Amino acid sequence: MRSRLLINIFLVVVFALLGAYLFIEQKEIPTPSQRLISSERDEIAKISIVKNKTFEMDFTKNSVTWFITKPFRARANPEVIKLILDLSEATAISELEKFSENFGLNSPEYTVKLNQENLSFGGINDVTNEQYIQVGKRVFLTKTHHGYNLPHDPIKVVDRRLLGAEEKPIIFESSSWLAKHSKDGLWTITSKLENSISISSAKLDIWATGWRTTAATKINVAHDSNAAENDSIEITFERGKKIKFTVEQDDDGYLIRRSDEDIAYRVGNDSGLRLIDPQEVARKL
Repeated sequence: MRSRLLINIFLVVVFALLGAYLFIEQKEIPTPSQRLISSERDEIAKISIVKNKTFEMDFTKNSVTWFITKPFRARANPEVIKLILDLSEATAISELEKFSENFGLNSPEYTVKLNQENLSFGGINDVTNEQYIQVGKRVFLTKTHHGYNLPHDPIKVVDRRLLGAEEKPIIFESSSWLAKHSKDGLWTITSKLENSISISSAKLDIWATGWRTTAATKINVAHDSNAAENDSIEITFERGKKIKFTVEQDDDGYLIRRSDEDIAYRVGNDSGLRLIDPQEVARKL
């Protein structure tokens, strides 16, 4: 009877010590809820990314659209931006008290700046498969996917759509015709030449929607355009912004350039013809 009592007391002491040990350990190691930075996702309006010895990229947010401002001008792919902004919600697995050269932070693979907060990405821990990341003077281990999701090539960050999500056309103007969207919701088109153009509002609406939904099959940083003045269409958007789109045709289709960007958007022959000629859409509907 006495021996059983001693065993029970011993077990109580063991469990008490174990609980105290776990409590102390929990106080020393950050919980997964500890975020790496203080900025909230919706508060971030500027992003800078430096990939070691490879490239530098800067982004700014305007309304709902993110723009690349360095190394060229273009709208950023929103899905890529979403992955970058996931860093604002990244959490620490653990914090390291001592800084080691083995962390790979003396020459970080990536340095990311979200607003005014810097994150440097070091190497991968071979044992835990977790990544070393430095925020200010503190070093943490975190999940590796945050580093893997960062851009590897600036051109792959560009949005391939010709128009942004908030860009709603209300006027298209070429050298030979003018298409307008009225306040009552109807489209009309008039010729600047002697011939007349007759296309229904419904068909013009489908054509205008094509501009908003068309995405390039290929993109590259644009060189100087040799397109003549009559190979361009100026689009006025709902908020008053105007952009000129120059169009060049070659054996592979069409190259379309926006006056506010440094990107050439490649589209096929059929897609390009439908964009620059609303009568082409009308004939096939």
